[in-house]
Amino acid sequence: MLDRDLMPGRFDQAQSPWLRSFTLTQLKVLVVCRGPVRLEAFQVFDEIGVREYGMLLSEKDSVVYPRCLAPELRGFRFPNNVHRVPDYTGAGQEQKQRRIAEIVAIAKDHGYTHVFAGYGFMAEDAELVAAIEAAGVGFMGPSSSVLRKAGAKDEAKKLARSLGNAVIPGVDDVSARALSARHPDRAALEKLAKKHALSFAWDARASLSENAESLLQAGYAKTVELVSIAELQAEAERICKEIWAEYPTHRIRFKYIGGGGGKGQRVVSKAAEIPAAVMDVCAESKVVEAGSNRNFLVELNIERTRHNEIQLIGNGQWCLSLGGRDCSVQMHEQKLIEVSLTRELLEQELACATGKAREIFEGDREYLARMEAESEKFGEATGLDSVSTFECIVEGFHHFFMEMNTRIQVEHVVTELAYRLRFQNPDDATECFYVERLIEAMALLAAHGARLPKPERVPRYVSGLEVRINATNPALQPHAGGLIKSWSAPLPDEIRFDQGIGIRNPDTHSFVYYNVAGAYDSNVALVLTHGDSRRDNYERMAEILRRMELRGDDLYTNLEVHYGLIQWFLGHGVMAEPNTRFMAAYLGAVGALAQLANDVDLELAWQELVRRQKNPDARAVLEAKETLLLRPLARLLGNAHLLGGFLGRYDGELWKADGDKVRFAQNPVRFLERLYHFLDLEPRSDKSPAEQIWDHDAEVLDAAREFYADIESRTGAADFAALEKLFAGKPAAALSGGDAKLWRQCLAAHRGFQLGLELLLVIPRIGARSGFLDVRLDDQLGVSFPERFAEAKSAAELARALAPAPAAASDEIVTPMAGTFYGREAPHLPPLVSEGQHFDAGQPLFVIEVMKMFNKVLAPFSGTVVKCLMAERDGSVVKKGERIFQIEPDERRGPESPAETAQRRRAATLALLKPAISPES
Repeated sequence: MLDRDLMPGRFDQAQSPWLRSFTLTQLKVLVVCRGPVRLEAFQVFDEIGVREYGMLLSEKDSVVYPRCLAPELRGFRFPNNVHRVPDYTGAGQEQKQRRIAEIVAIAKDHGYTHVFAGYGFMAEDAELVAAIEAAGVGFMGPSSSVLRKAGAKDEAKKLARSLGNAVIPGVDDVSARALSARHPDRAALEKLAKKHALSFAWDARASLSENAESLLQAGYAKTVELVSIAELQAEAERICKEIWAEYPTHRIRFKYIGGGGGKGQRVVSKAAEIPAAVMDVCAESKVVEAGSNRNFLVELNIERTRHNEIQLIGNGQWCLSLGGRDCSVQMHEQKLIEVSLTRELLEQELACATGKAREIFEGDREYLARMEAESEKFGEATGLDSVSTFECIVEGFHHFFMEMNTRIQVEHVVTELAYRLRFQNPDDATECFYVERLIEAMALLAAHGARLPKPERVPRYVSGLEVRINATNPALQPHAGGLIKSWSAPLPDEIRFDQGIGIRNPDTHSFVYYNVAGAYDSNVALVLTHGDSRRDNYERMAEILRRMELRGDDLYTNLEVHYGLIQWFLGHGVMAEPNTRFMAAYLGAVGALAQLANDVDLELAWQELVRRQKNPDARAVLEAKETLLLRPLARLLGNAHLLGGFLGRYDGELWKADGDKVRFAQNPVRFLERLYHFLDLEPRSDKSPAEQIWDHDAEVLDAAREFYADIESRTGAADFAALEKLFAGKPAAALSGGDAKLWRQCLAAHRGFQLGLELLLVIPRIGARSGFLDVRLDDQLGVSFPERFAEAKSAAELARALAPAPAAASDEIVTPMAGTFYGREAPHLPPLVSEGQHFDAGQPLFVIEVMKMFNKVLAPFSGTVVKCLMAERDGSVVKKGERIFQIEPDERRGPESPAETAQRRRAATLALLKPAISPES
């Protein structure tokens, strides 16, 4: 809480009786989630004076995985309030019911007043919340009545339609339709209810589908199977046929009603994909068991849309929107970058915008206002009594309601950076307090909801930005098993929620190793910062990511992916409006960079440059620059995401590209200096020599900078063209004062400093030849990609260069990633492929579950299974590269020989060096 002067304080310590009436010291809160929000909640509870709090501790956090003990336990204030459970949710309906009963018992037996579920596991589960409420315990989040109206995606869609909101075309009652298809009238439904002893009364005012839904709910309550997965598959096929008749060019999305974080969703483009997609949705949502509620949405997949959302808060009587967030940069339906979208931001941009950009920002301001108005109306209709998020997809200036997330969101701090809440005493206009943390607001609503006056939102910063640091490889596929061994401390402008991984050993102050296990989703941390403008915000984030060091063994994260993306947007426009397919196309573009960069032999290139120098003095000068040039080049070309970020940031500034031809725009010394800065190789006392420019190289670079700074101050010549003109012409009096010897010395210094820097043009040539430099903003502020990056199949193929499959012999199939192996899609189904069976290229062979995502592994070529090495071992943990099948390929292809590889790399390298070096030299 902040007082009216914005000074921090606590309600129980306030002098005002009105402020003291909102005390939170009576609360004892059980936190039943994990991830970054768990420690954040503890920190907020400490700040606001919550009496006590406790946590669940899963066996997966404590004994199953080494070095995976919940890091929040380091210095945990209430060690007796740690409650062990097998896991947080249970797999399937039966285990979930046991876990709900266990949570309620823990809360009751230990005197907890409230339960906090954050944004994971069962935060939106109406059964859990209803059970907590029935036990007389408070729930710090939306009540069960809100969850039933809006938490399930099918019910939320029905409510949105009734309120006149635009919704995506589709169907929200596939289970009821499947049941109605087999039991098409009242008599049939009543007979079925009697057969299973279910309480069901036909409602003459309701439709057949609505009555079927009522019977289904009775079945779910008793875990009775009324509709099979096969029937859902058949019904989905009928529905998709109808949708495709009206929208033949669109794909169709299946979305489980209780899903979140991208789980339980699949997109199909043809009928043959439907059965597997339905099974994937059920398996990933853990509703394969008989009697589970498997209902999912079948809706038109509106292509090339943006994903916007509105933060809501309410107390059941009032509802207030807190601006928007743009979450369009996402992959596998999981958000990567979230940035605030508010009226204040758009008005700031409008103040300096002209032409088409001004039209776009005006349109954005108008549809944002409509979304906020609709969201408040929706929140009021549900009786929203905590925080939730109204999610929409946006096409042009039109939005469609997608779903209501009835919980606090992962990205809620983005909104906290944009606004604070001001609560005013209704009986005394001079008395007020401010709240900046939504978790604090949730606590106030849970304890004092009915008394809490409707707040006013007050702007804090113009822009807030979050990136999610996930355990994924460069192709953004989940990568479990890495060991974090060190992590640099947060910078002053950085907000980092890292689950406590950065909390050091309280005795030795050393970093505690942490194993990124595969039991949960891939998110490791959230990193946020603010800005006085969107650009300022991106600049701050770029600096945070540039300086961040996250190291370990077998550790892959998307840190470099984010750094490259933020830099790309800084170069092309931070007010860009990418659609939700941006990331897949961008990965394809970066994969194209990797294909070319991986073939560059820098040692060969350097040898050729040196050999060209016939002058011994020039050769000596060039040889002295070897590490100055090759160290940053090797680092940049060795990471395609860094390369993409550098190309995106500096294209048109450091060089000019015209098709395949590139030339320096700025002094190449400036190019080199920016490269060292971009890669964080600048000298710093706290860094090892391997992570900074070496002393003798720094001397050369510093001397060059001083020389050209003097040149610019004397002549005004700064960019490449001006310098070339200056030193190609007659002696400049401003430099030499007519002294011929001094002029020769200046000319020699210039030539010496420039010597070898043409090698830097390899960077933009890779960008040009790969097509990456053709990725640009269009006049609508959307991102335009060349066709081979925009087309999903070719982009996915290119992205494979970012995470090549592990080496395998021609007679075996190995796992492309570590995780849990499944040879079949569900326990009651046959294996995807069996011994003696022939398979085609692209056919699913097995499933690897890693970080809550089910990944079907497709055959890289055609062949026949000779032996299954994982027979009867479903559920076993496998390592990356582990053998699964011994096979007989239809066609045997030998690997490329070392000589062939060398020849290919030589040709590629010399081609990129043209015209500096010809292949014959």
